[in-house]
Amino acid sequence: MSRSTELMTASYVAAFVGARHPDRVNTDLIAKMVQTHPTRVRRIVSKLVKAGILLSSRGGNGGVSLAREANKITLADIYDAVQDQTVLKLGLHNPFSEWSDHCFIHSTFERVHSDLETKFRSDLADIKLSEMFKPWAPVKKKAEVSSAA
Repeated sequence: MSRSTELMTASYVAAFVGARHPDRVNTDLIAKMVQTHPTRVRRIVSKLVKAGILLSSRGGNGGVSLAREANKITLADIYDAVQDQTVLKLGLHNPFSEWSDHCFIHSTFERVHSDLETKFRSDLADIKLSEMFKPWAPVKKKAEVSSAA
């Protein structure tokens, strides 16, 4: 069974951006901190932006930041943004359809799979992104540092 790590990586990306909030963070720094390729981070960031979880801005001071407060973002939001397969990647085809009136294996596995997916999504919806990180102190801009001196 092939296992997708995209949900985990997207959760790390969102948590890192959330921990740096309200600062904008560039994708190269995110890639370094979550130890993955920058192209993969950009692909995930794109999905999170499209889902309204992150904001993206271009230019010299560009980067990504949270689109809303971390306590308003759930892991279910992140899951919905990046997952293209169900929690359990099971082949649920029924090779014995001609005797399905006597065999309940297929229908049982479909029900269990559906129950697991529903429970997993429900649990994710109860977990806020704000629970997944400790905020970092905001980075002071050069103008703020010189005016404080």
